[in-house]
Amino acid sequence: MKKNIMLACTLGTLLFGASCKKVAEQQLLKIDKTAQHQEKLGVNATLSYDWDNVAVGGGGYVTGMVIHPTVANRMYIRTDVGGAYRWDNSNLRWVQLLDALTTKVDGIALDANAADRVYIALNDGIYRSDDLGATWTKKKALTYDGNGDLRWVGEPIAVDPLTSSIVYAGTRSAGLYRSDDTAGSFTQVASVPTGANVRCVVVDPATTTGGHSAKVYVAVAGTGIYRSTDGGVTFSALAGAPTNPNRMLVNSGKLYVTHSTGVKVWNGTTWTDITPPTGTGANYVGLSIESFDPLKIAVSQRSGAFGNKIFRSSDGAANWQQINSTALPVNKTVEVPWWPTTWFSSATSCLAFDPLHHGDLYYTDWFGIWYSHDAWQAGSVDFATREKGHEETVVLTMAAPPGTGTNLYSGMADVNGFRHTSVTAYPTAGMGGMHEITSIAYCETQPANMAILNTSNNDATGIVLKTSTNSGVSFTTRNLPSGAAGGRIAISATDPNKMVYVGRGASGAVYYSTNNGVSFTAATGAPVGAVQGSADIYSKDFALVADCVDGNKFYLFKAGFLYASTDGGATWTQKNATAIPNRTSYLFVVARPGVNGEVWISLDGNGLYKTTNSGTTFTKVSALSTSTAFDFGAASVSGGIATAYCYGTLSGEVGLYRSTDSGTSWDKINGTQKFSAGVKGLAGDKNVFGRIYVSTGGRGIMYGQP
Repeated sequence: MKKNIMLACTLGTLLFGASCKKVAEQQLLKIDKTAQHQEKLGVNATLSYDWDNVAVGGGGYVTGMVIHPTVANRMYIRTDVGGAYRWDNSNLRWVQLLDALTTKVDGIALDANAADRVYIALNDGIYRSDDLGATWTKKKALTYDGNGDLRWVGEPIAVDPLTSSIVYAGTRSAGLYRSDDTAGSFTQVASVPTGANVRCVVVDPATTTGGHSAKVYVAVAGTGIYRSTDGGVTFSALAGAPTNPNRMLVNSGKLYVTHSTGVKVWNGTTWTDITPPTGTGANYVGLSIESFDPLKIAVSQRSGAFGNKIFRSSDGAANWQQINSTALPVNKTVEVPWWPTTWFSSATSCLAFDPLHHGDLYYTDWFGIWYSHDAWQAGSVDFATREKGHEETVVLTMAAPPGTGTNLYSGMADVNGFRHTSVTAYPTAGMGGMHEITSIAYCETQPANMAILNTSNNDATGIVLKTSTNSGVSFTTRNLPSGAAGGRIAISATDPNKMVYVGRGASGAVYYSTNNGVSFTAATGAPVGAVQGSADIYSKDFALVADCVDGNKFYLFKAGFLYASTDGGATWTQKNATAIPNRTSYLFVVARPGVNGEVWISLDGNGLYKTTNSGTTFTKVSALSTSTAFDFGAASVSGGIATAYCYGTLSGEVGLYRSTDSGTSWDKINGTQKFSAGVKGLAGDKNVFGRIYVSTGGRGIMYGQP
């Protein structure tokens, strides 16, 4: 193109004078600007990626469940940090509904007269979907707390069974709201205390007024129950009601209530205590009644433990039988192979009989969903998990080693962590045997040698170092310095005997080992307090890393300065004389595979920096104004440049980006995936080009690939 313009210009100048030269220069300038624009587009190109969950299986609190009264298998669950799901009966799996919004759900309700409609209470208000949860519209800004206290009770939203127009919304701290136009607008109900924490609303369609249900019951935490007999216009306190109601339902004109010390029923004039006699004085939450037979009732206790008692009665609560007792144990089928069967009935939140399938009983708890095909069978009751699609783990850390047959290691809250040999099959067992894994490291050239920091305490005290020589199949417990809590571990790139540990907190010191963690010695010259954050397992400072080539070299970042050790962690030197910015929240220090001395530092709101000389000087990766998480993955060609992945801000747009040319250009790869549970970290697959793992705060591990 340039050659043609210059040829035309030469000829034009001979015929018409110098004016043609000016035109040609303008054309060349236009071409150069176009090329620059195309280069900019290349930096910010959008690549097509497919996204899904790495199969883990449950792992988070399912706080409620609702089933449509007239449409078979139309079921939804809500969770405290993992969003809301709809049951797909054709594929026998749960389908996530809120990846574009948020993951904290405080209530859920269905419309008996509009089968595809569902309401949810998210932390910022009431939302409605008219297409089974595929899309959502915010209807009212209200304050909720899906991960707050009493999230296991409810539901705080209710639709009048007789008309879609009337919708009630209880709130955490502003009492009760009512809509008369299908949630088009809401009005606060003055006769319910306007500062009340309304955790449960139920509507009784047995009597009517003006074409809708006359009786409405509202449970106020710590106060009692308010009742309306005029269709929700006015309410008054119901005398004799439990002070701490949890769940309520109406059946045959009666109000059933589980509460902090038992179970009660209101028949319209009097209260009767129907608490199972072998389970008195306990906190009851779960409550359900068969639609086929109002005499068949199930209730469950809730405590912060496993084995919460579940009772059934087939004679209207005259007699009760515990269905998960030592004398009558349940028959359990667990589809997730690493699940301990002792997890049955852990902090049970909800019981739900299927209104269209006699005897089908569901319950939800700390870790997932259980289902019985016949809760009334004689003798032991059969229960099985229904977990496929439900992915709700909170991920603390990840590491993706090269060439071991293990795609990924994960460390998680509550459920420990796993070695993932497949992205589609559940892990067969956890790693380490405790409750949380907070740090993972492997030897770059001998990656079957790896180590974890493992703890059973949420404050990360009592941390234990465990090492493995077989990619995490089995572990040997080692010795950390006295008083160790939290912190990070790193392993030499060439010698698995050489390790560095840095403790957590302002006084967290650096130690090194030359014998695979059998003993540690205090380092000299290293900064203290490099791993800050809150005093628990959720520290955001991933400040320590081993060089990926030099087996004697380790790096530690603190407050703008990179420190390096060239003798296996024994002595340390501050490398950069001029500080780069400090992290604003998350910190990731990552060594580039295959290159000695190259380290990238992700500083969240302060962007991304890299050094190619072990920290003596740094260059800011100017394309990214923020960098929340960062890691390297497999190169696009064998022996090529490791692919860089960053979750951050490019040209004002937050997203997940990758670079195959060491940060010169970046392509956007998250598409419509919004990571509603937050991005807590990244791990680039070292064996599969383009595959990236994203750790979240309640949606488990997401992975994307072209």
